Amino acid sequence: MKEIGIVTLLSVVVIAAAPHARADKTAVFVTPKSPPAFGACFAATHGGNPALLNIADRGSRREIQLRNVSLDGVEARAVKQCL
Repeated sequence: MKEIGIVTLLSVVVIAAAPHARADKTAVFVTPKSPPAFGACFAATHGGNPALLNIADRGSRREIQLRNVSLDGVEARAVKQCL
């Protein structure tokens, strides 16, 4: 009985730690550029909707979250060009 409990516990831990796909299609990129510099580059490159972006300042780097877009779409390419 003790072995079943240990196996069950390990199964739960492994499943919880396993990587999984994000259901919301959010891509995260990292850049050293300031938010205004990155935003200006994205606007010039993409000319599109900056509302797709969320820029989180993490000290020496910024995390760019791109929501609900394809990772090989024009928005993601514009972000990659501005990193």
